[in-house]
Amino acid sequence: MPRFNARRRDLLKGGLLATAGTALGNFFRLQAVAAGRRPPTADSCILVFLNGGMSHLDTFDPKPDQPAEIRGEFSPIPTTAPGVRVTEHLPRLARQAHRYAVVCTVTFEGRLGNHSPACYHMLTGQEPQGEAAVLAPPTRSDHPTMGSAAARLRPTPGTVPAFVMAPDVLIENAHLTPGQFAGWLGSRYEAFNLRADPSRPGFAVPALARPADVPAKRLASRRELLARLDAGRPDLAASLAGRELGPHYERAFDLLTGTRARAAFDLTTEPSAVRERYGVNPFGQSILLARRLVEAGVRFVNVHWPNVGGGANWDTHSNGFARLKNVLLPPFDRALSALLDDLADRGLLGRTLVVVLTEFGRAPQIGKTFQNSGGPAGRDHWSSCFSVLLGGGGVRGGQTHGRSDARGAHPAENPVAPADVVATVYHALGIDPRATLHDAEGRAHRLCEGAPLHELLAGGPASVGVRE
Repeated sequence: MPRFNARRRDLLKGGLLATAGTALGNFFRLQAVAAGRRPPTADSCILVFLNGGMSHLDTFDPKPDQPAEIRGEFSPIPTTAPGVRVTEHLPRLARQAHRYAVVCTVTFEGRLGNHSPACYHMLTGQEPQGEAAVLAPPTRSDHPTMGSAAARLRPTPGTVPAFVMAPDVLIENAHLTPGQFAGWLGSRYEAFNLRADPSRPGFAVPALARPADVPAKRLASRRELLARLDAGRPDLAASLAGRELGPHYERAFDLLTGTRARAAFDLTTEPSAVRERYGVNPFGQSILLARRLVEAGVRFVNVHWPNVGGGANWDTHSNGFARLKNVLLPPFDRALSALLDDLADRGLLGRTLVVVLTEFGRAPQIGKTFQNSGGPAGRDHWSSCFSVLLGGGGVRGGQTHGRSDARGAHPAENPVAPADVVATVYHALGIDPRATLHDAEGRAHRLCEGAPLHELLAGGPASVGVRE
């Protein structure tokens, strides 16, 4: 009986949080219906990015009938979706296949098959040009990442951030990866970056900790003083720097004085069994945190595979099968399946889009690849054909979109560009992918040139959302 009561309390609490977190989403849906548009299928998005390049052949698009040098060391297993198979090392996700769709034919040109430009391409839907197509740091002229665009076009109340990044930014060889920032949208739409490991004992978010010598009353006085200074110098407040800094100050005050965001980031309120179910590691606890954040009303959460040393990302050039089996697939399988289960149990999966992206796939031929950098039991970069996942948020689960050829080297039918994946995310959130936005200098930009994969989503082919 105590266990039943605890579970009932968890479900009740989850239902209350879901109600609070989706109130603004209900407003957007009613607004869309009143305007004669199709309402969005999702109120929020959790984007999981597996940096390094997940092997599609050894996860969601196995080729068991190919020779050993292509099929690899793993065997496929059936799933809850008829005809859909995944690798044997994703047993939990095999039981969740009815809740997600696999897009098997994402493809782009091989010349962009390095990490930084590929990340930029997948996270913005924009093909990098010039130096950005090789290796370039982020700039203010970059195209905005999806979370920043969502923060601009579907904002949240000030008590919670619109866009959160956990556990930290993406880094390649000590350099910041482009494509994960607001770019020409401006710094007010940057993510609230966790910059911490939520699996560590005593985890807390430094940015949400008010200094001990600054009580709430004094903080309110500082906010009032800043408002008076802005009113006295409207020229400074209206300047580019003022327009950039103003929203940062407002967001900081809201987060420091409110309780909703701090409560969402407080993982100590989760039962130990729940934390264990996600995995007590940086990735698992970041995924759990993402669930809590969308419950609290956060619009968009990026969860990046943690920047850890020792070759522990998904760039499996050599010793790939051992790393997948022992290091990469178990925590991924554990955390993502727990997320899908929890969202469904709490009544949130239908309105929360879950997307799993990576910068590219891995080459069919083990150890012999187009860049000649594959090693024993490893696969090189491969951008000609790879897989991504979409679930919840109106996605019809239990299906695959497109079909790769016999070797998993190229799309055999229904090729999908990165821009199409990005457009699908925008469409689900009620954002017009082809919206025209303006940067700080007044220059017009098209948000995305892709076409949503309407067949994945419930609700038909009409594009919905906001156009400036």
